[in-house]
Amino acid sequence: MKRKFLKKTKGSLIVASVILCLYSLSMLMPLYFLLVNSFKQSFEFFDNAWALPESVYFENYALAWELGVGNVSILDMYVNSIIMTVATVLISTAATTVSAYVLARFSFRGRGFLVAVGIGAMLIPDLGGSSTIYKMFVDLNMIDTWFILIKNAAPFGLMFLITYSMFRTVSPTYSEAAKMDGASELRIFVAIMLPMARGCIGMMCVMSAISCWNDYYTPYMYMPSIKTLALGLQELSEEAATYSNYTELYAAMVLAITPLLILFICMRDTIINNAVAGGLKG
Repeated sequence: MKRKFLKKTKGSLIVASVILCLYSLSMLMPLYFLLVNSFKQSFEFFDNAWALPESVYFENYALAWELGVGNVSILDMYVNSIIMTVATVLISTAATTVSAYVLARFSFRGRGFLVAVGIGAMLIPDLGGSSTIYKMFVDLNMIDTWFILIKNAAPFGLMFLITYSMFRTVSPTYSEAAKMDGASELRIFVAIMLPMARGCIGMMCVMSAISCWNDYYTPYMYMPSIKTLALGLQELSEEAATYSNYTELYAAMVLAITPLLILFICMRDTIINNAVAGGLKG
């Protein structure tokens, strides 16, 4: 009986593995389509978009830098995306880390309520209040300015839960020993707690950077004149039908996703290890 069960289990695992491998390959199809067509000339793309290029046409990448929306070039979009991503990562990481540390390490009235709000925030869709939030920023004259990025200071969500859990598992003996040596709370946080949480914070920075780099909603709604790559490429895709410069557009898209691929390859161990650990290890 046990042998038959093992055979059935092994067969099921093989079938599941094949299905998952096929699914993984299907997820690579858009990347294949994008990469292959970025090296084609226009007539090759219209002949057969899925075929390999007859010869590698690198000029598309040179022409991609000349694309633009109005007076905003691809290089300007790159700069805007970098500024937006760096600012968002710094603001959101700082807000989440400080909030999680305070709620995890200090006891005060209302702490349980704030933790419940921080966890429950993941269950409440935020799109329902978008009109109210937009009206608030209009009244504050923050629309179409970089000051709009202050909205990323909201600390609650999944990253808060992971960071909060990590700080809760740190033994209080570290801070007690530091206090005996005369260290202040700020010194304990900066010199002891942050290094212990560097893996969790690193994962949070990477995930925030990837999300912000691909963010289309924020620049579209709140910063329409500050073109980022996500917003600019979408507008360029609408013009591609008129000018038939799809291959140049695909080359621009490859240039846009390259930083994310490099970042993920360099930080994949940090992301996987800390995500698997569930934030319980720093």
